[in-house]
Amino acid sequence: MLEITSHQYLKKFIKSHQTDWNHIYSFGRIISKCLQTNETYLINSEIFPSNIWISPLLISVFLSEENTTFVLTKEKIEIIKKNHLEDLKNIGFEFILENDQIIFSNHRVSLITLENLLSDSNILRLTNHRIIFSGIENIKEDLKNHFRISLLKKHWFQNIDKKLLASQRIINKYNSLKKKFFLKKVLDNDYIFLDSKEVSLLSNFFNEYASFSDQFQRVSDALSKRWACWVQLDNINFEWKFFLEPLDELSQIKKLLSNNNFVFLSALRKDNFFEEYLKKQSIKIDLVINFKSNFNEKRILLYVPPRQVLPNNPLFTKLISDKCKKLVIFSKGVTLLLSDDVNLKMHLATELASKYGKRVLLEKIPYHNNQIVCASYNWWIKNSCLVKSPEQIIIPLLPIPDMKEPINGINVSHYKKLAKDWFREFLLPEAIEKLERSVSPLRRNAGKLIILDGRANKRRWGRSIMKSIEPSKQINYMLPFE
Repeated sequence: MLEITSHQYLKKFIKSHQTDWNHIYSFGRIISKCLQTNETYLINSEIFPSNIWISPLLISVFLSEENTTFVLTKEKIEIIKKNHLEDLKNIGFEFILENDQIIFSNHRVSLITLENLLSDSNILRLTNHRIIFSGIENIKEDLKNHFRISLLKKHWFQNIDKKLLASQRIINKYNSLKKKFFLKKVLDNDYIFLDSKEVSLLSNFFNEYASFSDQFQRVSDALSKRWACWVQLDNINFEWKFFLEPLDELSQIKKLLSNNNFVFLSALRKDNFFEEYLKKQSIKIDLVINFKSNFNEKRILLYVPPRQVLPNNPLFTKLISDKCKKLVIFSKGVTLLLSDDVNLKMHLATELASKYGKRVLLEKIPYHNNQIVCASYNWWIKNSCLVKSPEQIIIPLLPIPDMKEPINGINVSHYKKLAKDWFREFLLPEAIEKLERSVSPLRRNAGKLIILDGRANKRRWGRSIMKSIEPSKQINYMLPFE
């Protein structure tokens, strides 16, 4: 019944709001069907960065007459309040808006950010509640940012009263640890990894002084849960910082995910990464649905030169620079160069700027068609919605997670202890997911993807990454490159 009613309301809505999304009715029916069950759905579509889908979803949620929590970004919440609620009132819905809650006579719909959701103990204790979770493609990074703990010098000294013995012990502990960590420093490495004995000693200390501050309490709780931890040295100020982060972010909200019913919305074409992410926590998805967006999907033109040097070759940087200079000669649209290696990214930007001048931008939004943007993958993923689809994307280095990042090194050690394939179970899936998100704009204009990392051809896992780029058409040459 909900499917029929929501279809009627959506039909009335579309009469006054034209849309170019052919699947809007199907999307509304799927949402309605899911709301009538105790099942969990994962819906994938590149329509979700837009706002076209919001009204059909809200229509079904409003008609279901059950309390619902809708998790989305602060920006999307403001868009709903400013642009969508009045339109929905005009087609017959009666409600009031109060503190980001849409209140009906029999139920309410709560609009909430992930940050506020995770900080609300009442929501975390819910059971059999319907939660709609948008932006799920960012879940790993969002959870990581929320749970990460940074213990800085100010946290040690903020409540200090030198007359108290406990305060003096805390000061002495900070200074003794500083001395110890700097004595452990190795060459240019600014990170210190702690062995089990050191972690145990820190755990006992923070447990004893947990009442000193909220931050000390958080650190104590994290150490008791065996979160990953490391120390970063500040060589300029001769100070140190302590960082803690869960090895598996999703495990921190497993109870919430297991006890409630979800509609997960991912802006990826196919979010295989999130499916696997949930499987590791034994969380079941009842149905996975992929909706096409409102553009005609075109095949990405994929060019992988057959003879490429590997990144560990001493000539790699120079050869890559020369090839990138050739690849942008006849480019009329935006060219994007992606690398998470900061030194390589800066080198390429400098070399290209010496030849092409102000056409070259370093992580800035291009405003002219023939500009060249050098950026990290994360910057591009965050800002790609602000840029017209590039004519070509050049990948000097595949986005394999950097082992120099402490959390990655600790994760790999953890996988090794469990006798698991740390590369194929941890590093490779993250690389594929990041690459998929980075190249997706090329499907709008049949843009070119050029991969200069020699591992793409010379490693079996590199070839599997190439196969994951869909839909694509491999091309065998590019002028004037060859």
